[in-house]
Amino acid sequence: MKPEIYILANGSMAQALACGLREDYKVFIVGRDPQKLQKLSSSGFETLLYEEFELEGRDVILAFKPYALKSVAEILRGRARVVLSVLAQVDFAALSCIKAQNVVRIMPNIAAKYRASTTPCVFLNSKFKDEILRLVRSFGSVYELGDERDMASAMALSGCAPAFLALVAEALSNGGVYGGLQKNLSAELVRGLFQSFSALLNHEHPALIKENICSPAGVTIRGVKALEDRAVRAAFIEAVRVSSQ
Repeated sequence: MKPEIYILANGSMAQALACGLREDYKVFIVGRDPQKLQKLSSSGFETLLYEEFELEGRDVILAFKPYALKSVAEILRGRARVVLSVLAQVDFAALSCIKAQNVVRIMPNIAAKYRASTTPCVFLNSKFKDEILRLVRSFGSVYELGDERDMASAMALSGCAPAFLALVAEALSNGGVYGGLQKNLSAELVRGLFQSFSALLNHEHPALIKENICSPAGVTIRGVKALEDRAVRAAFIEAVRVSSQ
């Protein structure tokens, strides 16, 4: 019999987590809108309205918008066993409005739907820690942080940066089309490129990858210079900084 997990919300992140968890857990999605819940129910998920949900003794994931925390907390009664929060920039102090034996801040990304999320986490205490880590690993890799203050920057890299890389992928594909490639071929080459780069990154430092590809007066170093002329490196560092605020 699969353990139960309750996801409070039904947006993109909630659905990604539900898809990643469904193989190992019985997933319940809790929401406010019966029509949205009906669509999820037709996809094979158990659904509940908030007025039907009981917090007491449950393992829950908070995946609604951060601004909704107080209004949701007013609805919930009882004490959860475990609360996992994906609410960006909402610290343990703010999360204390929802009672639980343990609270864990996590920041997965939407690759959770393919069980490939990169997820930093930080624990309020050690209760049920092994169970919680097993749950988070069910939708990808997990990285435990030693200090809650590290979550902001870790969140920007894990949760936000896929959007930054999507811009890179789209731009590279557009560059191929600009050079004369058919759209489908250019997109396929970019997908293959990201797979190749992932393999390289698993074995080599990014700086070494760049140096090994660039040859004197070669075509690659010309492209690198064009990127540096446009401060691409600084732009990405700034993107991470502002997303972590």
